[in-house]
Amino acid sequence: MTDDACEKAREAARRCEGAGLLAEAEMLYRLAVRLELDGRAASSASLARVLIASGATEAARPFAGDGNDPVLSATLALERHDFSEARALLDAARERDPFDPRSASARGRLSFIERKFRSAVEDLLEASLLRPDGLPDAADGRFLRAARALAPAEIGGWGEEASAARERLELQAQKRSPGLAFPDRGPALVRALIARGGKAEGLLDRAQRLSQMPGLSGIDDHALLDAAGGGELRRIPPGGVVFRTGDSSSEVFLVLAGSVQLVRETPVGPQRMGEAEASDFIGEEAFAALPRTADARTANGATLLGFTPEFLFETPGRAPWLRHLRVRLARRLAALNAFFQDFFPAGAAAPPSPGPSRGEAASLSAEERSKFLGSGGLSESDRYLFAAFAEERRYPAGALLFREGDPGEALYAVARGRVRISRHIAGGEEALAILGPGEIFGEMAVLDPASSGRSADARAHEEAVLLELRRDRFDGLERSDPEGCADLSALLCRLAARRCVETAERLARWRIMAGPG
Repeated sequence: MTDDACEKAREAARRCEGAGLLAEAEMLYRLAVRLELDGRAASSASLARVLIASGATEAARPFAGDGNDPVLSATLALERHDFSEARALLDAARERDPFDPRSASARGRLSFIERKFRSAVEDLLEASLLRPDGLPDAADGRFLRAARALAPAEIGGWGEEASAARERLELQAQKRSPGLAFPDRGPALVRALIARGGKAEGLLDRAQRLSQMPGLSGIDDHALLDAAGGGELRRIPPGGVVFRTGDSSSEVFLVLAGSVQLVRETPVGPQRMGEAEASDFIGEEAFAALPRTADARTANGATLLGFTPEFLFETPGRAPWLRHLRVRLARRLAALNAFFQDFFPAGAAAPPSPGPSRGEAASLSAEERSKFLGSGGLSESDRYLFAAFAEERRYPAGALLFREGDPGEALYAVARGRVRISRHIAGGEEALAILGPGEIFGEMAVLDPASSGRSADARAHEEAVLLELRRDRFDGLERSDPEGCADLSALLCRLAARRCVETAERLARWRIMAGPG
């Protein structure tokens, strides 16, 4: 269409030249050039968006510049952790068009990682109201709930905040067209932010059965009804198989009755991977989109309720299920670690040493927090959430973070330097891992407060800056606003699931190295 308009403008200019209307011809030639440039910019911007969506951010950079789209350029600035440039570009985009939901959403996410939670909520609510359905997308919804949990004194009720966002947009609209009323999409937005499940009809029997399971006693009626309607009931006969090693994973299963044995067949014989009973989950590989690590068999039959990961991570009212899932994944991981006792010599008492260090307060820029967490493989929204909830601490080389057997009090992520994870055995210290920037450890402290203690020592291998998420801070936030903490809870579950998969694979390798027996 643009090429056709350019050609029409040039043709009109040529006719004006022929008629001696030189000023008019010059004006039309300039219009043709402007139309051509605009068409090229639109094509470049479109190609840049396709490349960014495909993960080819480096290839997108020149096209984003040619596209003259500050929101696209800001997205690329965020990818390279240049938050100052991103802020300048987004402010310019707002001046040019305050009604672009893309720039409002990007501003809100940037404010979140900068820990400006009040600004984040204002921008993200405006972005929601600017969309045709008046609703936040999944990532914006996560940031809204988390921001409110982190700054409850600064942020009012959703109804009040949505109304204020609409008033700001209406004021901008009236500056451009006096008397124009901005549409009121607030009620739908508020319902989406506070929605609870309610598909009870025909599901009460199943929900009642769930409520009678001792392991689920802390889950409320709304969440039980959601699960009753959102899960697929499966009855496995005696001797049946739920899934096999290497199968692709798309479901996780809650055991309602019976038991399921997890076994990995290896060239040197079977390796036990654990057992699941009523109220346990199996199939955590689905949370990490990885193949199954073991055969899941039932000797005497079992009844299961299958869920997609999306149900547990994205359904309104998911917080109680995530709390239960965290504990079950932690116990699954502890059971897998216990199997290594068959291969490692008995532990020895650690030599006397000073107690754990609390380090000292440190300060990381928003760019640094985002950059190092991104190197650990977390998604953009996950690393922003973790950085917002955690605190920075600096530890000198050799500082003891915790000792094997200590009660767990915090979860850590390495920002700078390295951390050594080790155990004391009869021959001395055995290093299990050297962790660098972006790697997370000590997660059992938050996943399951009732766990039996740290499974290894952790020391600063060199001077290190860590992000520390203390259990008492997380517990306090979760008690005050369970839904606001649900996204961080989901992140912890994904981390635990990946750790279970890694541990199961390592256990299978040790079984093979140990040989038959």
